[in-house]
Amino acid sequence: MKQISAPKRISKIKFGLISPREYRNMSVTRIITADTYDEDGFPIDMGLMDPRLGVIDPGLRCKTCNGRAGECPGHFGHIELVAPCVHVGFAKQIRNLLRSTCRSCSRLLLDAGRKKEYVEQISARRSQGQTIDSIVEQVFSEASKVEVCPYCGEHQLKVTYEKPTTYYEDGDKLLPSDIRNWFEHIPDEDLPVFGMDPGNARPEWMILTVLPVPPVTVRPSITLQTGQRSEDDLTHKLVDIIRINQRFQENKEAGAPQLIIEDLWELLQYHVTTFMDNSVSGIPPARHRSGRPLKTLSQRLKGKEGRFRGSLSGKRVNFSARTVISPDPNLSINEVGIPEAIARELTVTFKAVPRNIEELKEYVRRGPTNHPGANYVVRTDGHRLRISDTTREEIAEMLEYGWFVDRHLKDGDIVLFNRQPSLHKMSIMAHEVKVMPGKTFRLNPAVCPPYNADFDGDEMNLHVQQNEEARAEA
Repeated sequence: MKQISAPKRISKIKFGLISPREYRNMSVTRIITADTYDEDGFPIDMGLMDPRLGVIDPGLRCKTCNGRAGECPGHFGHIELVAPCVHVGFAKQIRNLLRSTCRSCSRLLLDAGRKKEYVEQISARRSQGQTIDSIVEQVFSEASKVEVCPYCGEHQLKVTYEKPTTYYEDGDKLLPSDIRNWFEHIPDEDLPVFGMDPGNARPEWMILTVLPVPPVTVRPSITLQTGQRSEDDLTHKLVDIIRINQRFQENKEAGAPQLIIEDLWELLQYHVTTFMDNSVSGIPPARHRSGRPLKTLSQRLKGKEGRFRGSLSGKRVNFSARTVISPDPNLSINEVGIPEAIARELTVTFKAVPRNIEELKEYVRRGPTNHPGANYVVRTDGHRLRISDTTREEIAEMLEYGWFVDRHLKDGDIVLFNRQPSLHKMSIMAHEVKVMPGKTFRLNPAVCPPYNADFDGDEMNLHVQQNEEARAEA
C-alpha cells in the first residue's frame, strides 16, 4: 500500500537564490561527459543519463533512492562551469546593482542616513503585506545618479547594458568573473536596502558557477520505431553546454590566446542563456537539426501551452462528457437530459454496505450494456474487476461488504453542467440527471441566460462528482 503522509499546513513560502554550494549539495553526481548511452544501450556513469539522476526505463531501479520508474521523482546533478556565466533571468537586476554600487569598494552609493530611511520604509511596507518594488526602484534610481562614492571617494564610471547579458563600463567589457568579484564585496548590511535577504540571496549567486542538471524524469528520451533514441530538447542543450565547457577547459590549460578564450566564453554564455530561455531578444534562438527552435526551461512554463495554463489550469479530466445541446421545455429547470450512451460510460462509485448491497448486486447483474448497470467493481485489496456479459453473474455473487461498485449514471444523480467561456459562477451549475434517448444534452430553454447558451450548435460539458462530499457541495 502507498503511504499517505499526514497533511501539513504551509506557514510561508520563501523565494531566494540558490548558492553554488547548495547546488552541489542537492546534486547526486557531477556530470562530466556529454554522452548519454554506451553501445549496449546502458546509461553512462557521470553522463547526462546517469542512473543516479533517476530512471525512466521500466525494469531498472534508481541508484540513488532504489525506486522503480514512476516511484522515483528524479534527482539533480550538476555541471561545474569552467568560467562564470550570467543568469539571463537576472540580467536587469545585475545592471541595476552595477549602477548603484561603488566600482572600488562595492558599497551602495547612498549615505548611512538614507539607507536607514529606505530600510525602515521597506520593513513598514512588508509588515503591511504590500509590495516593495517601487521603493527598490527608487533606491536604484537615486544611487545610480551618485558620481563619487561617499565611502572611498572613487569616481564612478557609466555602466551600459547590451541585451541579453553584456555589460560595459566606460566602453570596456565587464567579464562575468569581474562582475562576480564586484558583487562578492557588497556588504550584507547593504542588501536589505535592495529588498534582498543576505542569508537567502547573495547578489554574486546571480552569476552562475555551477549549473544544475535537471533529473532524467524531466527530460525523458524516447525510442523511435527504428530503434533509435531521440533525446529531449533540454538534453540537447546540456550536451552543447558540456562540450563547450570541455573545449574551454582544454584551451585554458593549453594557454590559448585571450581572443579564443573570450570567444569560447561568449559561446558558453550563449548556451547557458538559451538553456534557461530560448526566446531572449538580441540573440538567435538555438535550433534543432530540423530547424525548429528548441523548447527550453522558460518555454515549458510560459504561455498557453505552458505548465501553468496548459497543464495546471486547463487539463483533461476523467468523468466528463461533452456534446451539442438541444432544447426540451418539458424538463424541469434543474434537470439535464443525458443520452443513454453517455450514461452507460460515466460512472459513480458506491461502497457496498448492508443498506445497499442488494441494489448494487442488481446493477452488477445488469452488466455494462443494460442501463442502469455497472462497469467495474473494486475489491477490498484494491484490485479492479471489469464486469462483462460473461462474468456479471459470477461477480454479483462474489460481492461483499466493503467492495466498491462503479454504477452507471441514472435519473436523480447530481452532476455539474458547464458552458465555456466560464465567465461567472453561474457558468457551472448543478443539475439532476434525466437519462433520455438521442445523442444530445437536453436543457430547458429557461436556463439558457446564465450559461449564455443558445441552440445553434453550442456544446456543453458535464462533470460527474465522485464522492458524497462533492455531491453535497453541488
